[in-house]
Amino acid sequence: MHLKKIRINNFRNYDHAEVELVPGLNILCGKNGQGKTNFLEAVAFLTLGRSFRTSRDEDLIKEDKKGFYLKGEFQSNEENLILEVGNALDRVVVKVNRVVHRTKKELFGRVRTVVFTPEDLQIIKGGPEKRREFLDLYLAQAYPDYRQVYLRFYRTLYQRNALLKNFREGYHDYNQLEVWTNHLVEEGSRVVLFRQQALGELNPWINHYHQIMSNDRETLGCAYKFGRDLFQELDLVRIREQFRRLLQVRSEEEIRRGYTLTGPHRDDLQIMMNDRFELRVYGSQGQQRTAALALKLAIVDLIKQRQGAAPLLLLDDVFSEFDSERKRELLSLLTSGTQTILSTTELSTTTAFSGPLKLFTVESGVIKD
Repeated sequence: MHLKKIRINNFRNYDHAEVELVPGLNILCGKNGQGKTNFLEAVAFLTLGRSFRTSRDEDLIKEDKKGFYLKGEFQSNEENLILEVGNALDRVVVKVNRVVHRTKKELFGRVRTVVFTPEDLQIIKGGPEKRREFLDLYLAQAYPDYRQVYLRFYRTLYQRNALLKNFREGYHDYNQLEVWTNHLVEEGSRVVLFRQQALGELNPWINHYHQIMSNDRETLGCAYKFGRDLFQELDLVRIREQFRRLLQVRSEEEIRRGYTLTGPHRDDLQIMMNDRFELRVYGSQGQQRTAALALKLAIVDLIKQRQGAAPLLLLDDVFSEFDSERKRELLSLLTSGTQTILSTTELSTTTAFSGPLKLFTVESGVIKD
C-alpha cells in the first residue's frame, strides 16, 4: 500500500497543500524550520492516528485557525483506500473510504507506517519506557493479534493496581487479588511471548543493517529483560511460571506500594554492541543513532514478512550526524520496494542514490516539485 496523494489543510505551518508522491523514494529538501517534519507528521497522523511529536491534537492546528484536515489516497494491487481525519473545535472526525468512524483508533493498522526521527536516539539511550513504546507500536502493526493482547493486559493491570491501592487504604481482599493476578499472568505472558518471538525474528535484520551502515565493523543484537534479568523463552507455560514467580517475590512490596511492580509494563531491551558492551551506556552518539535506524529498518522487514507488503517508511533528517560513508550506505538500502518519504537539508547527499525518486522543495509551508 503506497500513498498516492495527500491533502493538508491548516496543519502546523501549512495553509493548504496537495502533494502527489511516487511509490519509490520521495525527498523533501529545504532549510530547517520550513515544514519538512510537519509534512511527515501529517502522513504519520493520517496512518497511525497519532503524532510522533505531541499527544495534543491542538498543537497541530495552524496558528489562528480553528481546526485541521488531512486526506490521503492510498493504493495497492488489491485496493484503493481513502483516509480522512479532521479536528475542529475539539471535535474529531474520522472517515475510512468515506464511512464515518468515532475515533482516531480506526486509522491505525490500515496503512502500516514506520517512522524514524532524530528523537529516536532515545530508544537506545533513554529509559526502558522508550524501548517498550517502540516495541508496542510496531509489533501491533506486524502482528494483528498483538494489539488486542496488549490492550487486554493493560486493562487487567489497571484493575489490579486499583485493587492494590485499596490494600494500602486498609481494604484487603486476597481472593480478588488472586483472581486479577491470574488474569495478569495470562495476558502478560502472551505479551512477553509476542515480544520474544519478534526479537528472534528481528535480530538477524538488526545486525544486517547495522553491519552495512558500519561497514562490517560492528555487530548489534537485542535481548529481552523480563523483570531484572535477561530472559529467552518461547514456551508460554514457562513464561507463565516465570511471571508468577516474579510476582510472588515482590508481592509484599506491591501491597505496601499499591501497584504492580513486575510485568511487561516494566520490562526492557538490552541492546548490545559486538556482544561485549551495552550500547546505552558505552556507545557513542553516532553508534547509537545508527543502531536506532537499524532497529527501524529491521521493523520494515518484519512487517513486510508478516503482512506480505512493505510499510510506508518516513525518515526525518536521517542524514544528520552521519559521515559521508554511512550516508552512501543508507541510500543503498532505499531501493527495496518500500515507499519512502525522506527529509533532508542536503540535496547533494541524494546524488548517490541510483533508483527512481521524486524531489520536492519545502519553503515556509509550501511544497513544490
